Amino acid sequence: MSDQAESSEKPEGISAASRGNAPKIVPRQKAVSDVVVSAVLKTDETVLRLNRLLSTKAGLDIVLANLNYTSHSLHYLLASSPLASLRLTIRLWLLRRLGRDVPALPPPATNVSSARPPLLAFSDLMSKTRYTLRLLGLVSMWAWGSSTYKSPPKDPVLRAVAYLEVLSMLVYQFLENVTYLASNGIGGDSLIKRTGGMGKWTIWSIRAWFAYVLLQFVKLSRESVLFNQKEQEEQRQVSAGEKSVAVADAELEAARQAEVRSWRKRLVNNLAWAPLCAHWSLEKGLGVPPSTTGFISWLAGAWGTYDAWQATALP
Repeated sequence: MSDQAESSEKPEGISAASRGNAPKIVPRQKAVSDVVVSAVLKTDETVLRLNRLLSTKAGLDIVLANLNYTSHSLHYLLASSPLASLRLTIRLWLLRRLGRDVPALPPPATNVSSARPPLLAFSDLMSKTRYTLRLLGLVSMWAWGSSTYKSPPKDPVLRAVAYLEVLSMLVYQFLENVTYLASNGIGGDSLIKRTGGMGKWTIWSIRAWFAYVLLQFVKLSRESVLFNQKEQEEQRQVSAGEKSVAVADAELEAARQAEVRSWRKRLVNNLAWAPLCAHWSLEKGLGVPPSTTGFISWLAGAWGTYDAWQATALP
């Protein structure tokens, strides 16, 4: 009996000892582990969403445009006097904290590098990449024109605007392609020299783009008139009892909100591009500082970037 009791008690002792020797999870370590896992999962989700955005032609251009404009803006922001002074102050403070004897002001630079600043060089690279990808843009524009011709807007004003928009963008893309190829020594250089030079071709290309922007304002104005007329007709039908209020609300509200949002987004986009196109369309410009063109260009597509990113989220 004693042997049996003794043998029956050993597993408990072994189990308790093993439990005592088992590693314990410290709450702080678990918290750190949870943070790391959460960060990895969040990074994975972000990268997958970015991949979905890059998988479309429009999404790829959005990413490249944002890299182009933000790097351009960031360069001028960091080079601005207040931030430059702040960076210098922080640098001198850190050197003093390290025990180094430094002057209050740095000595004047004796050898200024002529190399392109890194952020501007990166902005140029993104811009050239977009130019290269647009070399085949005439194909999609032809498809756009074909679709517009086969299924034109019913309203005569919008129909005329649609045809003119296609024409202006075809001219813009053709001129841009020729000048870009010529600037890279591929062809068309002799033609450009005989007809005013690279500067003239570039200006006329931007003028064709500017014409499209102005046509967009005409289109937006006409769409606003037609939208108000449609709403007035809906209200008349409700007042006359031809349509119930509940039915009218259910049918109109969702479509109305989407239409109004789309209209406002296009308005913001063209309000941002209009002054830049006008500036670039003139040989002497309108006085828009080069340091602001990247930021204004970014503003033009900020709303579209937000919508495109939101569309990559899984349901």
